[in-house]
Amino acid sequence: MEQLIISIRTKATRLFWLHFISYSAGLAAVILLALFVKHELSYDSNQPDKQRVYRAHVDYKSFGFDTLMPMRDLAVALALKNDSDIEEIFSLIPAEFMGYVDHNFNLDAHNGETNVKLKDVYFASNNLDRFINLDIIFGNLDLVLNTPNQLAISESEAIRLFANANVIGRRLTTKNQAYIIGAVFKDLPTHTHFQFSVLTAFPNTIEKQPHGYVYIKTAVNTDIAELETKLFKEYLKTKSEEHKTVQYKLINITDIYLKGRSTYEMKAPGSILAVTIACGLIFILFLQITCNFINFNLVSVGRAAKQIAIKKAIGASRGQLFRLFIYESILMTGCAVVLSLAFVELTYGYFNQLVETHILFVLSKSMVLMAVLVTLVIGLLNGVYAGVVVANVDVKLLVRTHYQYHLSLLVKGVLSFQAGLAIFIFIVFIIAQLQLEFVANMDVGYQTKNRLIVKNVPATQLFEKDKTQLISAIADLPGVDSVTATDINITEQVRGGVQLTWPNGQVIEGVAPSVVTSFNVVEALGLHLLAGRGFSEEFQSDWYQKMPDGSEQVALIVTESMVHLAGYKSLQDVIGMTLSNADSNLNATIVGVVADVKVGSAKQEMIPLSFNLARSYIPNGNIVIKVTDAASYTDLKTQIADVLKSRFSILDIEISGLADDYAKNYKNERRIITLSQWLLILSTVLTLISLAVLVSQTVLSQQKDLAIKKVLGAPITQLVTELSLSYLKLVSLSLLVSIPLAYWLTDNWLSSFNDRIGQPIWVYAVAALVVAVITWLTVATIAFKAASARPSLILRDE
Repeated sequence: MEQLIISIRTKATRLFWLHFISYSAGLAAVILLALFVKHELSYDSNQPDKQRVYRAHVDYKSFGFDTLMPMRDLAVALALKNDSDIEEIFSLIPAEFMGYVDHNFNLDAHNGETNVKLKDVYFASNNLDRFINLDIIFGNLDLVLNTPNQLAISESEAIRLFANANVIGRRLTTKNQAYIIGAVFKDLPTHTHFQFSVLTAFPNTIEKQPHGYVYIKTAVNTDIAELETKLFKEYLKTKSEEHKTVQYKLINITDIYLKGRSTYEMKAPGSILAVTIACGLIFILFLQITCNFINFNLVSVGRAAKQIAIKKAIGASRGQLFRLFIYESILMTGCAVVLSLAFVELTYGYFNQLVETHILFVLSKSMVLMAVLVTLVIGLLNGVYAGVVVANVDVKLLVRTHYQYHLSLLVKGVLSFQAGLAIFIFIVFIIAQLQLEFVANMDVGYQTKNRLIVKNVPATQLFEKDKTQLISAIADLPGVDSVTATDINITEQVRGGVQLTWPNGQVIEGVAPSVVTSFNVVEALGLHLLAGRGFSEEFQSDWYQKMPDGSEQVALIVTESMVHLAGYKSLQDVIGMTLSNADSNLNATIVGVVADVKVGSAKQEMIPLSFNLARSYIPNGNIVIKVTDAASYTDLKTQIADVLKSRFSILDIEISGLADDYAKNYKNERRIITLSQWLLILSTVLTLISLAVLVSQTVLSQQKDLAIKKVLGAPITQLVTELSLSYLKLVSLSLLVSIPLAYWLTDNWLSSFNDRIGQPIWVYAVAALVVAVITWLTVATIAFKAASARPSLILRDE
């Protein structure tokens, strides 16, 4: 123990403490990343029979959409409910998808004189407990899901409505219905893709098959690919010819969160790429901090070579020296691990904010065991070199300079590896940042700046010709420039459209999406009008009409690409043309042509679409508001909410900036950049510390040579340059591996975007230059200090 204490004291320098704290910080970063990966992979891991539960999806990549749409055709799965591969089917249907105009669950809950709207309302089949683990606090969920007009609500929703969780028997009423709360369940955990606050049973009679989320519990040993084929054949029975190109997929319930690619998800999906990169960062960072610690220990062994020789000379055995090095390494590693756990406790809340996650840090038995295991593994790795190699080296060899040279080769190899990591991270971070800036500023055919969007407004207030008072009321607010209504949030994704035949007989293949709007869509969305005009109150006849004979008429604005695909070169020539659809007896007259519009993110293709005036069949829509530059978003949001509540009894609406909604498309990319940014900073700091330790040792071992050269007339600049060049060669060596690896990784990531930047060569040059400059400055600073010392002070003992 005494020898151990003496050994530790010999290391207790400022560089040692700096190195020790940085090692603990790096290990804390590894733990945080590991907790992030564990949390992302834990989604729905507690659901019953999770290995056999799948959700049905349709992949629309062949249509130009990077979308894995949750299948909404319940009839497809129900048609095969007696198939031997299907054990059970569960459906969860959003209330707005049920198709009931007077039963859309925009409920008013009477709590005294207060009216509120229920959140996240879903119809659920009565076998929910065999697919989802819900913790029921009060009441009977089975009774609720087997009895119409009863509700099960979450604990937070009960408290929001009634300031009390036990609300069994309380009544909620709408204009035509009364509902009784029959169950209260605990709020859903964060690590699930489900997100609902209110559940109710399917009505006794359903006018048409509902659309929603369909979950299938398969039989044991089911061939999933074969079952997908069966379901796809059933799916095509009610679809048009072009749907043969789509793919039908079953995704396991535990993979939905990471593999979902649709804005129709109940919760914003995660990213398997983000998890993969986080795992890579864990590996890289763990290697770096371990190499750093080994690097420091090797240098320490070199500095203490004579002390080791003396211990061996006075009789210390190899076994004693081996145990001394191992004990010392394990003790120091253990202290670093404890400090890193303290760092994690202090920073995990901030980490959650940075990467928009919900990890929890609890010092459980498993965490303690893991800390012990990490201490032992890293401690042994750090101490084994000194324990095995140095303890077996001859006493005379320990005090010779060629041993120091042999030691420095190993240490420089570790340093070269660290420099390569720093260059690699720098390149990946800069290119990712450039790509996100590119997609944020690219021309998508509409404007997001100075735009607000009001979501989930009843469509009856938006797309009925004699009910435009709501739009007019918002247009009259101060700070509002123009207002329109849409059936979709254009920053997310399109809905299905209708196949229209052009006068020349052409029909646009694939999905022909048409965005439902009201007047002033060109001004409010900032569309680029190329020919004709927009929808204006001056042309009331543009509004959708259903004629007495059952035919339909509507005005249309088409995109430039749609015109060219139909075979027309002049945009002006198509103005006034009437397109038709025989199946729905629809006639659509083109009144304008706009530049192409990219709906959703840059991962989507720019597909041809149209805008029609008020031909809507959905229960809810959105209001898009263009505001003036001087308007206050906060004040305007408050005024809009007050108008909707006081004059139109529309409650609890959601208002956001269109630019913010567009940015949500890149949530996972931002997480990757944030992780890379902090890793870049930490990696640079670790490399600098490792470099400082190594250079200090090198300068110390060459200080006499430097003093003699200085006596013989060598200038300080020459001495500094000689030392610096050897380390710059290490940086050059690291480029051979880091640059090709960075190019391969960033190229694969960029290929996931339909619109992307190229590989800028200057980024690679700047990365190499930055690391080289940092290396040179560090070496030059230490070398200059050593070379500036008076030779007499160095050589006086010779």
